[in-house]
Amino acid sequence: MSTCFLSMRPSGFWLRRVSALAVLISLFGCAVQPELKAGGENRTAFVERLADTPEACQAYRQAYVRGFRDNVKALAAENVGAQNRAQQQLSNSRQTLADSGLEEADCARPYCIIEPLQNGRLDTWCGYRLDADEGKDLYQWLDWETVQAAMKRS
Repeated sequence: MSTCFLSMRPSGFWLRRVSALAVLISLFGCAVQPELKAGGENRTAFVERLADTPEACQAYRQAYVRGFRDNVKALAAENVGAQNRAQQQLSNSRQTLADSGLEEADCARPYCIIEPLQNGRLDTWCGYRLDADEGKDLYQWLDWETVQAAMKRS
């Protein structure tokens, strides 16, 4: 999987485009997001698979989410230095994977999106999409924090 860290300074035009895209993604996500089941089979199996991955994958996922969030904060603040640091953080985590004999494709990485807020502020959401355990929906979404907490319990 390739990673796209945004590196351009936000402008009014650019922020409107990102905002429109994020709203569409968010609306789509809300339309298909079922309530989280306490212990559905797909959810349980997914958390177990993540917990069984190499430690380098877990470190990479944490660096990816942290770097994505840091980059979005830097974009909102128009802080090029902070953007560069966030991108360097991701680059370092990729190198750590390579040093372990792994690639990004070897590690299940969460989806991360930019969520536009009022007054031009930006926020992020990161999580995983799984097959739904029940109901009419095709997928269930698990946020990053929920998965991390479940991995600690397993």
